[in-house]
Amino acid sequence: MDWTTIESDPGVFTELVRNIGVNDVGFEELYSLDVADLERVEPIYGLIFLFKHTREDNYRATIDCDAPNDLFFAKQVVTNACATQAILSVLLNAHDRVQLGEELGQFREFTAEFDAETKGLAISNSEVIRAAHNAFARPEPILIQSRAAREDDDVFHFVAYVPKGGCVYELDGLREGPINHGPYAGARWLDVAVPAIQRRIENYSTQEIKFNLLAVTEDARKRLRERLEYLEALGDNAGVDGEKYELKSQLGREEEKEAAWRDENIRRRHNYLPFILGLLRELAAKGELKPLIEKARLKR
Repeated sequence: MDWTTIESDPGVFTELVRNIGVNDVGFEELYSLDVADLERVEPIYGLIFLFKHTREDNYRATIDCDAPNDLFFAKQVVTNACATQAILSVLLNAHDRVQLGEELGQFREFTAEFDAETKGLAISNSEVIRAAHNAFARPEPILIQSRAAREDDDVFHFVAYVPKGGCVYELDGLREGPINHGPYAGARWLDVAVPAIQRRIENYSTQEIKFNLLAVTEDARKRLRERLEYLEALGDNAGVDGEKYELKSQLGREEEKEAAWRDENIRRRHNYLPFILGLLRELAAKGELKPLIEKARLKR
């Protein structure tokens, strides 16, 4: 079964990882590369960068450095899997900070000694991972004959940036191996990752403006609930009513966001073709379809 393309959307990615069994992980779309802005959504387990892929990407220089033995890197062996593969690259390298769940925990253990090519094959052969990915396939009631890709086609690609063993690694399944962007001090891995991403954007900025950056973080609701539970345990006389009120407001906004994501994901999977055909038939029966078509032609 083929892998479908999926949108770069925090709501899509959140439901995808939960379908695999990973809870308490969230995704934040980032609109700034200011490190201070990024730190407000800490902890950040990794960054996922979407960009328009070009041939030049295959020839970028790398820093020579031995990667840690437990760095998970997989080659991309199937088309359209790069989004899920980038997500897995972050989660499987954050296994010491993220509850992977039974399925992904067993997958990491099973593939620990595999080479990059075999790890990529293991991803492509996982029924659970592929089903979670393809759950966001748009209904295609009308089959359109596919064609070979052309030179001028827009091809977008996802890569991951993760901290591991004191260095920041770029994990791109189309490359032969991980790219080491150098060491970082203390816990400030974003001080290395952000400039690396900025350099890539600057290289493309004269020709391309289509980029997307997401942070893989702890679910904000988990953090808010834990803080709220702690304050509630202090009692009513602790003088923290203002903070509790603000935490409850933030938690409410996060729940509303989750509900909106659920509704949007349902719409993504819904087949609207029967409704559209029924509407067209009704308009034709009332003699209103042809005037609307003519009106649309005049606007062209």
